[in-house]
Amino acid sequence: MAIKNTFAALVAGAGMLFATSQAGDVAPCPDDYSDRAVSYVESRLDDSRAAKVQIVSEPYRVEADLSGYSDLPGWGVDIRVKSRLPSGSFGGYMSYTVIFVNGEAVALCEDTSDLTRV
Repeated sequence: MAIKNTFAALVAGAGMLFATSQAGDVAPCPDDYSDRAVSYVESRLDDSRAAKVQIVSEPYRVEADLSGYSDLPGWGVDIRVKSRLPSGSFGGYMSYTVIFVNGEAVALCEDTSDLTRV
């Protein structure tokens, strides 16, 4: 199930990246960015039940090297995630950045080869 979710997220992200490469301006970050960031992160977890996701920053402009695109403009939102480990116990909080392009969460910082705050 996790592989399907990850694949679906990557396909959606690739479509958003293509659309952005055709546009010159950066779309504003959505007003409901916190809900979208939480949903995106939960879709990437192997077991999202009881996961704790905390938003720790306001949106900020970023440029990312992602899936063959260099300096892709978008928005970043910093989060912390505490999720269930395969053993059933909870691990510590892990920090990530959710990347938004054209109003959609398309990647995490770990998916990029370079992420620069603008």
